[in-house]
Amino acid sequence: MSTSEIQSARPARRVARAETVGSLLRPKAVTDAIEAIYGGKTSALRPLALADKALELQRLNSVADAEARRLVQRQIDSGLDVVTDGEIRRTSFLSSFYDAVDGLGPAESPLGARKEKREVPDGGYVDPVVVAPLKKAASPLAEEVTFLRSITNFPFKVTLPAPSYFLTDFVTIPQKVYAHRQELLAAVVEIERRLVAEAIAAGANWVQFDFPIYPALVDSQYTDRILKDLGIAKREELLRISLEADTSVTRSIPRSVTVALHLCRGNLSGGFWDGSLAPIADAMFNQLPHERFLFEWEDIEREGDYEPIKYVPKGRVMAMGLVSTKKPRVEGVEELIERLELAGKYLPLEQLALCTQCGFASSCDDHLVQAEDAQWRKLEVIGEVANRIWRR
Repeated sequence: MSTSEIQSARPARRVARAETVGSLLRPKAVTDAIEAIYGGKTSALRPLALADKALELQRLNSVADAEARRLVQRQIDSGLDVVTDGEIRRTSFLSSFYDAVDGLGPAESPLGARKEKREVPDGGYVDPVVVAPLKKAASPLAEEVTFLRSITNFPFKVTLPAPSYFLTDFVTIPQKVYAHRQELLAAVVEIERRLVAEAIAAGANWVQFDFPIYPALVDSQYTDRILKDLGIAKREELLRISLEADTSVTRSIPRSVTVALHLCRGNLSGGFWDGSLAPIADAMFNQLPHERFLFEWEDIEREGDYEPIKYVPKGRVMAMGLVSTKKPRVEGVEELIERLELAGKYLPLEQLALCTQCGFASSCDDHLVQAEDAQWRKLEVIGEVANRIWRR
């Protein structure tokens, strides 16, 4: 296919002001194909023997690619400045990493199930168990790039989990595989460097890292548990290790590639991290090298006010995640403008942008906004607000 296949009536802004985090609701044709191939199981993992399922996965990608063409065009028409393929090839947002490695086994418990007084639906999303030292075995991120590059010249991004995500206790690690979680972290950094290098070689010029550990460090219940699990005495030490890992994975990325970080507080129905970022904002914003931040900030009562963004250095962009993918109500244009102006008291508007709080379908079988018309209207509102504040 020619790159002229996806048309845009207008160019993207030089500085992106309107975007979504990544995943979009999967069309029924895609979910039907996933159900058929995975035998009704939509966990984080592809079948463990990838070679045995190569034909089925090829068929799945064929269905997904056909639908992704429509999703890319619709994002452009909604007024976004950077698009994704909707992550519809994946069974979860984490699959760009999980699908790339050997060494993972079936999960034991749903993600977020350990969160006190929260429930996860039967059959909900689950993370894997590390059963052997991780080895890179496939290149799903580069495959996504190759497809997107073949259909559009419009700016697009690809996503993968931030290394510090693997310091959480969502992924089970028997000590016989890695003596401690920091050993796993080192392996993840090296594998992700290779995945990113392959994606850039395939034509990627925008890479986003998702779900770093930082919001967990301001949720006291979770912080106490994870410090004990890691054998670390103080939050400051865990913060240092996390910042080092998330910085390290970016070091070989060329300056010509946009590097972004999406801070998620939990997008599944199993529970969310609470608390203001104020205690860690200075260190986080000034030590991380990412040039764009996309932070979940649609609920001030739960997440704290916008003051922490005052620490964002000059030259960086903060995309405010003010549009909810958890609630079906479509936010009003004036409402969002007012909230961006409030954020503008702490960071100049020329350093701000607008995005969704998270993806619309972080996993195949657990999304809170289920109506596709609400999804598209939310994205159209983002585009409309961006046009009002940051004229082309």
